[in-house]
Amino acid sequence: MRARSGPTLEHRVVAEQLRLARERAGCGLAAVAAALDLSEATVRRIERAETALDAGQVRDLLKYYKHPEADARRIRASLARANEPGWWHRWRDVLPAWQRDVLGIESSAGVIRLWHPALVPDLLRTADYAAAVEAVRHPQAPPAVRARRTEFLRARQERFRERGAVLWGLIPEAALCTCVGSPDVMREQLDALRLATAHPNITLQVMPLTAGPHALTGAPPLELLRLPVPEVPDHAVVGGPGGEATLTHDRDTVSAYRMLMDSACGAAPAAGAELPALYRW
Repeated sequence: MRARSGPTLEHRVVAEQLRLARERAGCGLAAVAAALDLSEATVRRIERAETALDAGQVRDLLKYYKHPEADARRIRASLARANEPGWWHRWRDVLPAWQRDVLGIESSAGVIRLWHPALVPDLLRTADYAAAVEAVRHPQAPPAVRARRTEFLRARQERFRERGAVLWGLIPEAALCTCVGSPDVMREQLDALRLATAHPNITLQVMPLTAGPHALTGAPPLELLRLPVPEVPDHAVVGGPGGEATLTHDRDTVSAYRMLMDSACGAAPAAGAELPALYRW
């Protein structure tokens, strides 16, 4: 049984397919709920992937809709794959619920755009830089727990590289001037960023200290996720206090954040420009 976490891309696709199947069958939410002894709210939550998708319920829904059996089998097979443990399952003991929600979508995103107002975004951090951030954010956590969180981040970065997803990061130069860990850690981090810019799927822009206010000035950490399937809209991950974040797929909200990101990137030096020569490190 898959550990309960946020819906994956596959769950959201199945949920959307169920909604479309109901509409094609000409069935209203109330009628479906009455026929299958469910509440109308439950049917609505199933179609929004806001509750665990039960294989029996999905089978009963498709049967009630008289959905073509060949297509119904494909949907059931997709659900079975979605219910398998996520790649992050081995780290579930150190992952908060909000992060499992994000991973279900981020792990399938084709394009990831990142902004952080004060630090190097996590997908671009070295292990030592990430460990230093963990030590500041979670000083009371046992060292073994912090080490596992850093190990998880490295696995997350490796999965991103293996998938060949596109990453576009915007970093304020101030983040590169902030000593996280030690000068040695910062030198290693800057070298890693320079190497990252040579990767064809990674684009990095640095907002200079001399730049004026821009669209993301004062904005929290932001991650925009573009999914490779038409059934699922783009998502935004908006950072909060203590490193926590909120995942949203509200179209107006995501569109507003995308426009802010576009504007800020347009105000930064062109992608591919040399990283600032920070001689202090």
